Amino acid sequence: MRIVRSAFALFALFAAGCAVDATDPELAVDAPPLSESWTVSTVASNTTWNSGLVANLASGFIHCNLDYGEGYMLTDLSVNEEPIANPAEFIASMNGMCREFDLPAPALPRTGNLGYANIFSAASYRPGLRWAQVPAIDSYPIGLQLRVGGGNTHVKDVRIAYAHKDATGMALDVAAPSYTPWAIGYAGSIVTLSCPAQEVMAGLDLRYDTVAGQIRRVELHCRALAY
Repeated sequence: MRIVRSAFALFALFAAGCAVDATDPELAVDAPPLSESWTVSTVASNTTWNSGLVANLASGFIHCNLDYGEGYMLTDLSVNEEPIANPAEFIASMNGMCREFDLPAPALPRTGNLGYANIFSAASYRPGLRWAQVPAIDSYPIGLQLRVGGGNTHVKDVRIAYAHKDATGMALDVAAPSYTPWAIGYAGSIVTLSCPAQEVMAGLDLRYDTVAGQIRRVELHCRALAY
């Protein structure tokens, strides 16, 4: 239908002896909105927090774009607290949710498709998931904030930074990012892991202490948005 209508409009203009004007409203009807050019590129970057502790470490990860597809971003994290009997405050288990984005949609980018994975779990932890979740409407994950404790030894809490499209619809407004609530609410020193401008969070790797059950290192994986 699109090809037929555009072809008919061009034929009518030539038949009338008129020059083709790209701004002609009959032709502009079929021009895609600028936001339809959004894609997630192969350009990748990493940013890392590291406690410096290296004993008893094991790896955990979630790679949304590699495991599920180029349009998937890391939008949700669920965590469990340390066991009740443990006096320290820390994240003892973490799961991630990857959601697919329909990038051309300016108001509701999510398609509903998702992937869910356990990133790591300590030997024991308190039941009951606590969430940090990016809103569904025009919200793109661009980084994490961590609360760390014990002299920068472990991760106590986490929340996700996200941005909206700017007024042009062709870039993210990253000057004043928004944040989800903290997953747990623990106090601690704040560490900010931000994707470079116009990049979105596509996954993370971490290292955790298998004896203490605490996260010792977090590496954020970001992918550039192309327009």
